[in-house]
Amino acid sequence: MICKGVRKMLGCKAAMVSYTQASRARKILQRLGYSCEVRRLEHIGPEGCGFVLTVHGNCSRVSSILAQEGIPFQRMQEERDAW
Repeated sequence: MICKGVRKMLGCKAAMVSYTQASRARKILQRLGYSCEVRRLEHIGPEGCGFVLTVHGNCSRVSSILAQEGIPFQRMQEERDAW
């Protein structure tokens, strides 16, 4: 069921290789105007060290920025969040 007046915002999650890289990515993206945060994963899997960067924005643009800045990540997943 979709509530009237609720908008969906494009977002993505990137499994990061370390907390240091996740924090570095967050600072760069925030400086560019992206809303983002670093979260610890409850279940650590093969995709990273246990930290994920959650960004409100287009995944292809975010991955391009991270690549330009030389920030490694394991995997990026697109999602839609209500806000």
